[in-house]
Amino acid sequence: MKKIFSIVVGLVVLLMLPVVSFSAAPGPYVSGQFGVAFLTNSDISVPPVTMTIGSDPGFATGFAGGYNFGMFRMEGEIGYQVNDIDKTSLCVGGICVSGLSSSGDVRALSFLVNGYFDFVNETAFTPYITAGIGAARLEVNDFAILGIRIGDSHDTVFAYQVGAGIAYTVNKNFTIDLKYRYFATADPKFDDIEAEFASHNVYLGLRVNF
Repeated sequence: MKKIFSIVVGLVVLLMLPVVSFSAAPGPYVSGQFGVAFLTNSDISVPPVTMTIGSDPGFATGFAGGYNFGMFRMEGEIGYQVNDIDKTSLCVGGICVSGLSSSGDVRALSFLVNGYFDFVNETAFTPYITAGIGAARLEVNDFAILGIRIGDSHDTVFAYQVGAGIAYTVNKNFTIDLKYRYFATADPKFDDIEAEFASHNVYLGLRVNF
Protein backbone atom coordinates (compact mmCIF):
# COMPACT_ATOMS: atom_id res chain seq x y z
CA MET A 1 0.00 0.00 0.00
CA LYS A 2 2.83 2.40 0.92
CA LYS A 3 4.51 1.62 -2.40
CA ILE A 4 1.32 2.38 -4.35
CA PHE A 5 0.83 5.58 -2.36
CA SER A 6 4.42 6.64 -3.14
CA ILE A 7 3.88 5.99 -6.85
CA VAL A 8 0.65 8.02 -6.87
CA VAL A 9 2.33 10.92 -5.05
CA GLY A 10 5.22 10.75 -7.49
CA LEU A 11 2.89 10.89 -10.48
CA VAL A 12 1.03 13.85 -9.00
CA VAL A 13 4.31 15.70 -8.46
CA LEU A 14 5.38 14.98 -12.05
CA LEU A 15 2.07 16.26 -13.39
CA MET A 16 2.46 19.43 -11.36
CA LEU A 17 6.00 20.14 -12.53
CA PRO A 18 5.02 21.69 -15.91
CA VAL A 19 2.57 23.99 -14.12
CA VAL A 20 5.26 25.11 -11.65
CA SER A 21 7.87 25.64 -14.39
CA PHE A 22 5.38 27.57 -16.51
CA SER A 23 4.51 30.00 -13.72
CA ALA A 24 6.11 33.39 -14.31
CA ALA A 25 7.18 34.75 -10.94
CA PRO A 26 6.21 38.30 -9.95
CA GLY A 27 8.86 40.87 -10.78
CA PRO A 28 10.03 43.35 -13.42
CA TYR A 29 9.75 42.68 -17.15
CA VAL A 30 10.30 44.21 -20.57
CA SER A 31 8.22 43.48 -23.65
CA GLY A 32 7.99 44.15 -27.36
CA GLN A 33 5.14 43.70 -29.82
CA PHE A 34 4.54 43.97 -33.56
CA GLY A 35 1.26 43.89 -35.44
CA VAL A 36 -1.28 45.26 -37.85
CA ALA A 37 -3.17 48.55 -37.39
CA PHE A 38 -6.63 49.00 -38.92
CA LEU A 39 -7.24 52.75 -38.79
CA THR A 40 -10.90 53.72 -38.89
CA ASN A 41 -12.17 56.35 -41.34
CA SER A 42 -11.67 59.93 -40.20
CA ASP A 43 -14.48 62.46 -40.72
CA ILE A 44 -13.47 66.09 -41.22
CA SER A 45 -15.89 69.00 -41.52
CA VAL A 46 -14.96 72.39 -42.96
CA PRO A 47 -18.34 73.93 -43.84
CA PRO A 48 -19.64 73.66 -46.46
CA VAL A 49 -17.27 70.74 -47.16
CA THR A 50 -17.27 67.41 -45.32
CA MET A 51 -14.55 64.87 -45.95
CA THR A 52 -14.04 61.20 -45.03
CA ILE A 53 -10.50 59.85 -45.26
CA GLY A 54 -9.90 56.10 -45.54
CA SER A 55 -6.61 54.24 -45.12
CA ASP A 56 -4.94 50.90 -45.75
CA PRO A 57 -4.03 48.46 -42.96
CA GLY A 58 -0.74 49.60 -41.46
CA PHE A 59 2.15 48.63 -39.21
CA ALA A 60 2.12 48.96 -35.42
CA THR A 61 4.72 48.27 -32.76
CA GLY A 62 5.30 48.92 -29.08
CA PHE A 63 7.94 48.51 -26.38
CA ALA A 64 7.26 48.51 -22.65
CA GLY A 65 8.78 48.04 -19.25
CA GLY A 66 6.77 47.17 -16.17
CA TYR A 67 6.24 45.10 -13.05
CA ASN A 68 4.22 41.91 -12.58
CA PHE A 69 2.46 41.79 -9.19
CA GLY A 70 0.96 38.33 -9.77
CA MET A 71 -2.52 38.84 -11.17
CA PHE A 72 -1.98 42.52 -11.95
CA ARG A 73 0.67 44.27 -14.08
CA MET A 74 1.60 47.91 -14.58
CA GLU A 75 3.83 49.24 -17.35
CA GLY A 76 4.96 52.26 -19.31
CA GLU A 77 4.81 51.84 -23.09
CA ILE A 78 6.07 53.63 -26.18
CA GLY A 79 4.00 52.80 -29.28
CA TYR A 80 4.18 53.69 -32.95
CA GLN A 81 1.96 53.03 -35.94
CA VAL A 82 1.69 54.22 -39.52
CA ASN A 83 -1.11 53.86 -42.09
CA ASP A 84 -1.10 54.91 -45.74
CA ILE A 85 -4.02 57.07 -46.84
CA ASP A 86 -6.08 55.31 -49.51
CA LYS A 87 -9.33 56.99 -50.58
CA THR A 88 -11.18 60.19 -49.76
CA SER A 89 -14.87 61.06 -50.05
CA LEU A 90 -16.03 64.68 -50.42
CA CYS A 91 -19.44 66.25 -49.94
CA VAL A 92 -20.15 69.86 -50.92
CA GLY A 93 -23.65 71.29 -50.61
CA GLY A 94 -25.25 67.86 -50.63
CA ILE A 95 -23.26 66.66 -53.67
CA CYS A 96 -20.94 63.80 -52.74
CA VAL A 97 -18.08 62.16 -54.59
CA SER A 98 -16.52 59.00 -53.13
CA GLY A 99 -13.43 56.92 -53.84
CA LEU A 100 -11.14 59.80 -54.79
CA SER A 101 -7.56 58.55 -55.13
CA SER A 102 -5.47 59.93 -52.26
CA SER A 103 -1.95 59.57 -50.89
CA GLY A 104 0.11 60.35 -47.82
CA ASP A 105 0.18 58.69 -44.42
CA VAL A 106 -1.02 59.04 -40.84
CA ARG A 107 1.39 58.32 -38.00
CA ALA A 108 0.98 58.03 -34.24
CA LEU A 109 3.72 58.06 -31.60
CA SER A 110 2.16 57.26 -28.22
CA PHE A 111 3.23 57.20 -24.59
CA LEU A 112 0.89 55.16 -22.38
CA VAL A 113 0.64 53.87 -18.82
CA ASN A 114 -1.08 50.48 -19.03
CA GLY A 115 -2.66 48.16 -16.50
CA TYR A 116 -3.29 44.44 -17.05
CA PHE A 117 -5.45 41.97 -15.14
CA ASP A 118 -4.26 38.39 -15.69
CA PHE A 119 -6.70 35.52 -15.23
CA VAL A 120 -4.06 33.23 -13.74
CA ASN A 121 -4.87 29.51 -13.88
CA GLU A 122 -3.15 26.13 -13.80
CA THR A 123 -2.18 26.11 -17.46
CA ALA A 124 0.46 27.85 -19.56
CA PHE A 125 -2.28 29.98 -21.16
CA THR A 126 -3.31 33.17 -19.34
CA PRO A 127 -6.16 35.32 -20.68
CA TYR A 128 -6.00 38.99 -19.74
CA ILE A 129 -7.68 42.36 -20.16
CA THR A 130 -5.92 45.71 -20.40
CA ALA A 131 -6.52 49.45 -20.37
CA GLY A 132 -4.26 52.48 -20.49
CA ILE A 133 -4.06 56.26 -20.79
CA GLY A 134 -1.45 58.71 -22.00
CA ALA A 135 -0.71 61.01 -24.91
CA ALA A 136 -0.05 60.65 -28.63
CA ARG A 137 1.61 62.82 -31.26
CA LEU A 138 -0.39 62.43 -34.47
CA GLU A 139 1.00 63.39 -37.88
CA VAL A 140 -0.45 63.65 -41.37
CA ASN A 141 2.31 63.64 -43.98
CA ASP A 142 2.20 64.46 -47.72
CA PHE A 143 -1.60 64.33 -47.86
CA ALA A 144 -2.86 64.75 -51.43
CA ILE A 145 -6.16 64.20 -53.26
CA LEU A 146 -6.06 63.39 -57.00
CA GLY A 147 -2.43 64.44 -56.94
CA ILE A 148 -3.25 67.87 -55.48
CA ARG A 149 -1.11 68.37 -52.39
CA ILE A 150 -3.02 69.38 -49.27
CA GLY A 151 -0.04 69.47 -46.92
CA ASP A 152 1.37 68.22 -43.61
CA SER A 153 0.20 68.77 -40.05
CA HIS A 154 0.50 67.39 -36.51
CA ASP A 155 -1.04 67.60 -33.05
CA THR A 156 -0.45 66.11 -29.59
CA VAL A 157 -3.57 64.89 -27.78
CA PHE A 158 -4.87 62.68 -24.98
CA ALA A 159 -4.79 58.95 -25.88
CA TYR A 160 -6.22 55.77 -24.41
CA GLN A 161 -6.50 52.05 -25.12
CA VAL A 162 -8.56 49.05 -24.06
CA GLY A 163 -8.01 45.48 -25.10
CA ALA A 164 -7.74 41.80 -24.33
CA GLY A 165 -5.42 38.95 -25.16
CA ILE A 166 -3.98 35.60 -24.22
CA ALA A 167 -0.43 34.88 -23.08
CA TYR A 168 1.49 31.62 -23.37
CA THR A 169 4.21 31.15 -20.76
CA VAL A 170 7.13 29.32 -22.37
CA ASN A 171 9.05 29.28 -19.09
CA LYS A 172 9.64 31.58 -16.11
CA ASN A 173 11.61 34.02 -18.26
CA PHE A 174 9.73 34.15 -21.58
CA THR A 175 6.06 34.74 -22.38
CA ILE A 176 4.46 35.02 -25.84
CA ASP A 177 1.14 36.82 -26.21
CA LEU A 178 -1.51 37.61 -28.80
CA LYS A 179 -3.39 40.86 -28.19
CA TYR A 180 -6.28 42.92 -29.58
CA ARG A 181 -6.31 46.62 -28.77
CA TYR A 182 -8.66 49.48 -29.50
CA PHE A 183 -6.48 52.61 -29.53
CA ALA A 184 -8.00 56.07 -29.81
CA THR A 185 -7.35 59.71 -29.02
CA ALA A 186 -9.17 62.95 -28.38
CA ASP A 187 -10.00 64.66 -31.69
CA PRO A 188 -6.79 66.20 -33.06
CA LYS A 189 -6.73 69.57 -34.81
CA PHE A 190 -4.68 69.80 -37.97
CA ASP A 191 -4.24 73.49 -38.85
CA ASP A 192 -7.36 74.23 -36.76
CA ILE A 193 -9.35 71.58 -38.64
CA GLU A 194 -10.77 68.96 -36.27
CA ALA A 195 -10.34 65.31 -37.30
CA GLU A 196 -10.74 61.85 -35.71
CA PHE A 197 -8.30 59.10 -34.81
CA ALA A 198 -9.15 55.52 -33.74
CA SER A 199 -7.60 52.19 -34.60
CA HIS A 200 -8.20 48.44 -34.14
CA ASN A 201 -4.80 46.79 -33.66
CA VAL A 202 -3.69 43.15 -33.42
CA TYR A 203 -0.27 42.34 -31.94
CA LEU A 204 2.04 39.40 -31.41
CA GLY A 205 4.42 40.06 -28.54
CA LEU A 206 7.23 38.68 -26.41
CA ARG A 207 7.65 39.43 -22.69
CA VAL A 208 10.92 38.83 -20.86
CA ASN A 209 10.47 38.32 -17.12
CA PHE A 210 13.31 38.93 -14.65
